[in-house]
Amino acid sequence: MEKIYKKNDNDLRMKKLLATGRFQTPWLTRISSGLLCTIILTSFPDAASAANPYRVISRSEWGADESFLYTDTPETEITDIKSDKTSEPETKREKDCSQAHEKYPDEFVPARTVRKNGDKTYRWALQYSKDVKLLVVHHTAIQVTGDDRSSEERMRALYNMHSNTQGWGDIGYHYVVGDDGKIFEGKTGGDYVAGGHVYCGNLGTVGISLMGNFDIEKPTQAQMRSLQWLLITLSKRYHIDPDGTTRFHGKEVQTVLGHRNLLSTDCPGYYVTETLNQIRTNVARNDYSTAIRFPVVAKAKSAGILAKLQKARLGVKSDEPLTGVIASGPTNIEGRPGDSAIFVIQYRSGNAGVNRRTRIANVSRSSNRLGLSQELGSRDIAIRNDLLLPEYLRPRSVQTIRLKVQYPIEPGTYTATIGGVEYTFNVTGRRMRNSEFGIRNEIIRPDTGRVSQRKTDTEEPSVSIPNSEFLIPNLIRIRLSTRETGATTCTTVNLNALKSQYRGTLECKVLDGKTAIINEIALEDYLAGLAEEPDTEPYEKQRAFAIAARTYAAFYLQKDQRKFPGMPYDGDDSPARFQSYKGMSFELKNPSWVKAVRNTAGKVMMIGDALIKPPYFSSDDGRTRSPDEAGWNNFPNAEIFKSKPDPWCKGMPMAGHGVGMSGCGAEGQAEEGKKAEEILEYYYPGTTIIMTNDQEPMTRQGK
Repeated sequence: MEKIYKKNDNDLRMKKLLATGRFQTPWLTRISSGLLCTIILTSFPDAASAANPYRVISRSEWGADESFLYTDTPETEITDIKSDKTSEPETKREKDCSQAHEKYPDEFVPARTVRKNGDKTYRWALQYSKDVKLLVVHHTAIQVTGDDRSSEERMRALYNMHSNTQGWGDIGYHYVVGDDGKIFEGKTGGDYVAGGHVYCGNLGTVGISLMGNFDIEKPTQAQMRSLQWLLITLSKRYHIDPDGTTRFHGKEVQTVLGHRNLLSTDCPGYYVTETLNQIRTNVARNDYSTAIRFPVVAKAKSAGILAKLQKARLGVKSDEPLTGVIASGPTNIEGRPGDSAIFVIQYRSGNAGVNRRTRIANVSRSSNRLGLSQELGSRDIAIRNDLLLPEYLRPRSVQTIRLKVQYPIEPGTYTATIGGVEYTFNVTGRRMRNSEFGIRNEIIRPDTGRVSQRKTDTEEPSVSIPNSEFLIPNLIRIRLSTRETGATTCTTVNLNALKSQYRGTLECKVLDGKTAIINEIALEDYLAGLAEEPDTEPYEKQRAFAIAARTYAAFYLQKDQRKFPGMPYDGDDSPARFQSYKGMSFELKNPSWVKAVRNTAGKVMMIGDALIKPPYFSSDDGRTRSPDEAGWNNFPNAEIFKSKPDPWCKGMPMAGHGVGMSGCGAEGQAEEGKKAEEILEYYYPGTTIIMTNDQEPMTRQGK
């Protein structure tokens, strides 16, 4: 010990080196590792800890709700292999994953799997890696600039999104680093537990995500220092050379790398991807405090790069604007003199949220005889010079806006320009007769710009849905009648007490002298909170009911088919009046139902070019009933709902109206191995299931 002090000749220098961890390899080779260990342990026991300001904030400290982890009905555990999609073609990454499983099967076998914690069952079973080879850097892709929330609040929101919105049962990342430099513990389970951050690469890797969107903003230096410290710590823990390479699924890759180095993705964003070499060098030197030099990009070039990346992420075509009004469907539209029709446009918000009733576009027209109006709340508002945004729109989001055109009485060609999009209205044919006024407005076909054959006053109205380009409204307003107390003024209603139980927004209105609580929510989130099919039911039955429930809600979202005309809401949370809706209290306890909703996202049933109104009920005595038997006169598409044998329910009591799909029959068919689509075809023959949008349900495999 004495010799070493004399050789280095500076006790203070030794303390500083040990405290900062900055050891140069040539110097280390001249010291016995055993003696060095003795120095660290006996001479300066507190030096390193005193100089180190970093630590990992535990789940309990940042407020993780551990109830998200458990369920009464466990889901199939996460694996790195694709899910069974026998009826769909494999994507390239699924094929690559299948080949990796075949060539390197040992790399996909966990060391162990844990499904229970005492008497509680994990929603996402814990799998453990035999070893850890890679440290993978991500970004959350959620911009933090302008976000006033604390990093703890963002962490809880990210945890909730992964656990519940995406139905995983936990967060996919092992660690998350805030813009303030705080390091948060992510996935539960401890060392070697597998996460859900890289498709086909969760075993043998650790995922670290930085809060922010680094295609459009730079990480903070505090964030990068914490990242480097964490990488140093994990490299030592898992015996990884941070500046080295290793074989992973047959490929030679760097041990510290970005998400994009394993998959086709922009993650972890431009500014982190371009600085990974600096990070590796610093980590290999045990240096976490050196600042990162971010690339300087010419303003014009930077704008072009970022716009291209953002367009790709939003699914925007290269020739379309990143923000503003865009056409949704044809811009050449035909109609009869004096007639009216509904058409839709879309508005993209870009990197900043847009408030409700913000003027988002100028509107001009070739003739004042061409009438234009837009739907705001439950009313049609005439458009003069400006288009208003109906509802608040989050950053990097799209809102569909319903417009109505009232054609002039005089035939001719008319134009209207809405935020740079020019529409042409060809007004031809026979003029509308006075007796025809007051008939419902048709919806314009998105493929041709024409309207479907008009129904007579005595016919049940239907909605034209010619193909999968049709978009059903993405928001629904539900009256929470079961939560109302009969109060006469909103000052006595405590909406804050309900905010933790319902997604979306809550508002109070006074209707007919009594308060009404209204929950405005995304349609898919509303369906996730429907208390129709709990997780005690078979999964395919849940899928069938998810499609039927979505179709039912979509039917009544059409303006001229509203269940509650004249009211500022679309539905009610009472099953006697609409559908049984319980919000997050049901959603969080029934992850399989949420999974069924996400799996069928956007799917509805139609016959011809019209949505159906699909009734369903609990049980019957061996056959379903026709609408006439149930006392429903002039029920739309009654031929679909003729009485059918329902042998799966034989011997059971009648519970419900008996029309359409029975719960007992759907359960029996699901237990026989039938898919949801087959169940629906039996109870609603002649209908077609269409996808109203092209969004693919997110999976647990990571971004």
